[in-house]
Amino acid sequence: LAARYLSETELDLSLCPRVGDDALALVAGAYAATLRRLDLSQSRRFTGSGLMSLGARCEYLVELDLSNATELRDAGVAAVARARNLRRLWLARCKNVTDMGIGCIAVGCRKLRVICLKWCVGIGDLGVDLVAIKCKELTTLDLSYLPVSFFFSLFLFLLFIIR
Repeated sequence: LAARYLSETELDLSLCPRVGDDALALVAGAYAATLRRLDLSQSRRFTGSGLMSLGARCEYLVELDLSNATELRDAGVAAVARARNLRRLWLARCKNVTDMGIGCIAVGCRKLRVICLKWCVGIGDLGVDLVAIKCKELTTLDLSYLPVSFFFSLFLFLLFIIR
């Protein structure tokens, strides 16, 4: 398929159970110069190695959906941080991601405008604080069902009003 479709900008691999690290390396090699949006929601076989090849090679990637990647851990999320131009990131239900992983995203992806952390129960006040401070262009932050404190939520609200 990569030989036939040479300049794809969007790729939807959601619900593809066989998308593993080799497939992501192939995608990164074939579409490094053109890929802007990638949907991997509910695909579970890839690891940090596959995401590393995407983050390192696809420099124009601006939108990534990793929702429901329930086996994704901090190392995988840290690999995503290599995608410096990322604007929109969905991590809904990535329950094994912690403050450490989301901190790597905050430091590496400073151009983020939208981030969904719904049901990422491993992320608390520290991780969200790092995202709020480091990502200056952030406009949408979904914290649904996160174990953050009330006072911290109030702090975030005031921080966004001040910006």
